[in-house]
Amino acid sequence: MVTTNKHWIRRSWPTLLTGLILFAIVVTLFIPVPKVIYQAGSAEPVHPRVETGHKLDEKGALLFTTVSTRSRPNIFQVWYAQVNPRMEVKSQEEATSGATNLTAYRNLLSWMRDSSENYALIAAYNVINKPIDVKEQGVIVYNLLPESKARENGLQEGDIINKVDGKEANTVKELSAYLSAKKAGDKVTVSGTRGDKPFEATVPLIKMPSSNRIGIGFQNDTVLKVTPPDPVKFDFNDTGGPSAGLMMTLEIVAQLTGDDLSRGYRIAGTGTINADGNVGLIGGINYKLMAADREKADYFLVPYNEKNLSNWTLAEKTVKDLKLSPKLVKVSTLKEALDFLRKLETKKG
Repeated sequence: MVTTNKHWIRRSWPTLLTGLILFAIVVTLFIPVPKVIYQAGSAEPVHPRVETGHKLDEKGALLFTTVSTRSRPNIFQVWYAQVNPRMEVKSQEEATSGATNLTAYRNLLSWMRDSSENYALIAAYNVINKPIDVKEQGVIVYNLLPESKARENGLQEGDIINKVDGKEANTVKELSAYLSAKKAGDKVTVSGTRGDKPFEATVPLIKMPSSNRIGIGFQNDTVLKVTPPDPVKFDFNDTGGPSAGLMMTLEIVAQLTGDDLSRGYRIAGTGTINADGNVGLIGGINYKLMAADREKADYFLVPYNEKNLSNWTLAEKTVKDLKLSPKLVKVSTLKEALDFLRKLETKKG
């Protein structure tokens, strides 16, 4: 009996080993893990993606930059990214800032992109002193507070609320005014849009942790409808997030004024923009710089905040460590970016 078992093991060992190897290959290459890989995305001209009805012959290019992400990679891809100095791995929760799910996070990113387009329009028309029509048309659920009971009752990040208990609530003021007459524990039904579909959720109210007000328990922002006097169209549906705001604004200004702000150079950049033309900090500036370098950008506009030097410090480190070629330019406002570009001497050749 013992001899037979040994003989069987000797005969079966190659098959068992092959099976283990195949299993390891399947696990390594085909089973996804809850991670997100970050790396350089694209650096491409804004000009083809923004139409204003005004023609502009750009000798160079204003480049908006992106970060490329891969959700749920396999183990081999995670290992490769961990040993590659131009890549980074984050947990799915860290990458989505704890959003309810990936759909909620993507809806939030889509709103951020749409919002950046709206603020780019407002900032551009303001800086050239042309009027533009702006109306509030909803309240975005930007981030659910830990104390809120709304998540388990169906509300998600990225939801846009425009009604509460069937009444119009297109502004934060209207929503807050209605909730002020309620008490903690009361329930209200909010409705609006979730991505491109309608949603409705009945949620309990809480006493807000930072005040005595009654609320649902989320950080909010205003959803705007912006109508410019020119037939402006954007084509950024394949991107998400607000970080192209500055470069969009510069392209709009260039087209509306007929001023080729590129001056013949390839000028990349990043940064959010608000209605007052302030440039905000962004994430992944190191990967955006890598993309700009790959596309042979001459300059890179870096969001700069004296109270938070994170973007500038990482940009300087990335250029030094990876020996990248774009020259870094600090910009805190739209005006600073315009001043820099307008003072550039036109590139020869």
